[in-house]
Amino acid sequence: MMSDIFDVYKATAPLLFEEPTRITWVRGLPLPECVRRFGGDPLRTREADFEDIYEEGYDLDPDDPRDGAILLDQQGDWVVVVEPTSHRGITSALLRWLSSDGAALSVYWTVNGDAYVKWAEHGHVLYSFDPMVLDTVNPDEAEVGWVVEHGVGLDAWAQDWFAATLTLAEKITLVRFDSAWPERIHLGVTVGPMPLA
Repeated sequence: MMSDIFDVYKATAPLLFEEPTRITWVRGLPLPECVRRFGGDPLRTREADFEDIYEEGYDLDPDDPRDGAILLDQQGDWVVVVEPTSHRGITSALLRWLSSDGAALSVYWTVNGDAYVKWAEHGHVLYSFDPMVLDTVNPDEAEVGWVVEHGVGLDAWAQDWFAATLTLAEKITLVRFDSAWPERIHLGVTVGPMPLA
């Protein structure tokens, strides 16, 4: 049986991000420390919306993976980090560091149809999977049990992996992404080389 949350995301997810984007939810770190760990200076954050950060990211040197721009939003115990033009949050090394005092969930998708979801707690990546094929993997796999335990059944993943991923994220974090989120003002910052953990 589908959840109401999944139905909402199935209807609104296509409106959220027109371009491939990376989203990371972090619990256990204050927002300024998240900025630092992504390679930014907390004193240089400013008000911005998704389009501002998207354009800024593409104005940076496309051949230099050390540069990027991120958008951050504090929601209760969680900091949401959105990367329109980079993919730092999905790296296992950064996820381990971000989750060292708590937890972190990250989703990544590309224009080529690649996608990945990772979950880390207390410095360890515990689950890592391709959400597009989750419905076809062995039902005994740990990832399948984990997502089903959080109330997102395999039928949801088979119907719409992105809506299922956002449903999983909301069930874990209680953070809702609505269709107006990209247009709201959050905090943006340019990031450079990532610091060593």
